[in-house]
Amino acid sequence: MKDKIFSVLQRVGRSFMLPVAVLPVAGLLLGLGSSFTNETTLATYNLLGIMGPGTVIYNILTIMSKCGSVIFDNLPLIFAVGVAIGMAKKEKEVAALASVIAFFVMHSAISGMITIYGG
Repeated sequence: MKDKIFSVLQRVGRSFMLPVAVLPVAGLLLGLGSSFTNETTLATYNLLGIMGPGTVIYNILTIMSKCGSVIFDNLPLIFAVGVAIGMAKKEKEVAALASVIAFFVMHSAISGMITIYGG
């Protein structure tokens, strides 16, 4: 009995590894991009001429910030898919699609309940 519970808990832990592995890269992209596209920061360190709006470096950093932000904005969906893939023994692609559908249905149901009951 203890071994079966431990086995299930290990599978749950492993299923969280994929979404968590993406976070450091997303954090670096968002952190560096946001820090060096903040005009106050650029003005404080006299970098507006080199890295100000309209420069190539500024545009690259803006794209980096947006790429990191999209990961954090969609983190619940990424975790839903990652856990479904990690917990599925067979047909992992079906589990991933089912998790996306369930995620969207859950959000629609919660939105409807908030509309009905106020919030």
